[in-house]
Amino acid sequence: MRALLWLLKKYNYVLVFIFLEALALVMLSNNNSYQRSVLVNFTREISGRIFDRTQGAREYFYLRKNNEVLVRENAVLRNKLEQLARQTQDTLTGVSKPVSRYFYTSAHVTRSSTNRQYNYLTIDKGKKQGITQDMGVIGDEGIVGIVLASSANFSTILPVINRDFRLSVKVKRNDFSGILLWEGDDYRQAALNEIPYHATLMAGDTIVTSGFSAVFPEGLFVGTINAFSMKEGNFYHINVDLGTDFQRLFHVNVINNFTREEQLELQSTLSQE
Repeated sequence: MRALLWLLKKYNYVLVFIFLEALALVMLSNNNSYQRSVLVNFTREISGRIFDRTQGAREYFYLRKNNEVLVRENAVLRNKLEQLARQTQDTLTGVSKPVSRYFYTSAHVTRSSTNRQYNYLTIDKGKKQGITQDMGVIGDEGIVGIVLASSANFSTILPVINRDFRLSVKVKRNDFSGILLWEGDDYRQAALNEIPYHATLMAGDTIVTSGFSAVFPEGLFVGTINAFSMKEGNFYHINVDLGTDFQRLFHVNVINNFTREEQLELQSTLSQE
């Protein structure tokens, strides 16, 4: 109470001035239609700007929640597209197969690094949510990496930007396949090796997953060719601009390949022959 009285005493002239100004504006607007319309438009403009800023702040605070909802919806849509593609294939071939081969689970990135030679990610889904070792991980802009290990509710991801990462990919335009790896220089770029020199390449060519592994489906976006040059032997050395921006990666989808064990078992049998 004393503080309030002190403020009133200290700023009494200012408060009286504001009160008289407001009273004058009210009297002026009541007696003149033009001034009334100007005052109404002015207050409407001020209140509109305040509400606009307030709404912008609310949208910012709800942005993370909205993004999580969108990621979950994207996972649902991917699963529906997978089922539809499977059903279409069954119709064309006349052979009945499982409803879907791949299932997508959305997850949130809780920790990541981009400035090391051996970077890792952590996501908030684990064994309880069906996430296990060697599952593929993708983002909205391209592939992310492979599940390295899982606990009950969390998983560690080996991302593309780790020097231990290797993946079979191909040039979409001509289907020449090679090995994608990271040389530890720039988190935005990777290297593509084992593309033979007789393959026709152009800057801007799209690189996608080859489907040779049991981790990723064929045709997932990886990146685009930035530059290429001849190296010793009969192969190109190719720089690939990665589709995924790992410094802005907050949400991912984990891919469960239901036929993975069958595929690995068959490949193991063939390798022993």
